[in-house]
Amino acid sequence: MNLKKSVRRNHVGNDDVNITPVMNLFLVLIPFLLLTAVFVRIAVLELSLPSLSQAKNSQATKPQKPVIVILLAITEKGFEMKAPGVNFAPIPRRKGQFQYKRLRRDLKALKKKYPDTEDITIQPDENVLYDSIIKVMDACRESGFPNIAISG
Repeated sequence: MNLKKSVRRNHVGNDDVNITPVMNLFLVLIPFLLLTAVFVRIAVLELSLPSLSQAKNSQATKPQKPVIVILLAITEKGFEMKAPGVNFAPIPRRKGQFQYKRLRRDLKALKKKYPDTEDITIQPDENVLYDSIIKVMDACRESGFPNIAISG
């Protein structure tokens, strides 16, 4: 019995939890989290659409340009270009390499025939490397066809 009494005597009755460090942590974290939070911003775009009478007047004054579809096929054998009114011979590969200089020359000749056209559609074969497609796109841009579409 003496043992129990001695243990109880040494036990101090202070069972309170000190929450001051936790409160200090929250005091720092809450402003930091509020500053870094991303809030949704809704943008309002103001548009002024033309009336129907203005649209009809503008269509009547502008002459309609004919739509010219230019197709450039990239195959394992080489390049084939098709355009209305122009017959280009296929550009075969030489020693396993595409002839980009000849392609540029043909594209520039096509641009001289149709100076207003800026669109071209590239049709790569499934076995053509991505690097070859990029080089063809660069040749098209250099020749005056900045609007490039790729068709599968």
